[in-house]
Amino acid sequence: MTRRVIFLDIDGVLAPIRQWDRYGDLDPACIQVLNEIAARGGADVVVSSTWRYGKTVAELQEILEAAGFTGRVLDKTPTGLPGAGRGEEIAAWLAEHAVAGYVIVDDHVDMGELQTHLVLTHPAHGLQPADAPRAIATLMRPNQWRTAVPRRGPARAEPSRD
Repeated sequence: MTRRVIFLDIDGVLAPIRQWDRYGDLDPACIQVLNEIAARGGADVVVSSTWRYGKTVAELQEILEAAGFTGRVLDKTPTGLPGAGRGEEIAAWLAEHAVAGYVIVDDHVDMGELQTHLVLTHPAHGLQPADAPRAIATLMRPNQWRTAVPRRGPARAEPSRD
């Protein structure tokens, strides 16, 4: 059976940013919402956060499990795309993997043509119970990923953000 995936940002999603100059810790309440989305949506996680840099999928699984995550980290999005925004990294992953449905949970809107699959969180609050029904409904929508190919224009430099 083809899987469903949650493209997961961490800072501002599972780790609320309560001060502009300091990133927070993983919030168990946000993790519980993620658990609900993953369980009810029948979905695995693909980490799209900058937390993926320098970490294996197994290490990401351990970090999230230690904070109460009960689901599965399947993969992480590619990191070797110079000038690519997060939406382009996700599109590159989708181009290589068959999925039945997906949702992007992030506190930034730069998803390009994948915007219709975005559940936007407020960075100071992170993932909230009210986000779960929309995330699950998005996961259950038929996947239209083939229309969302990365742009082939000149690479644009963007500041690193998460």
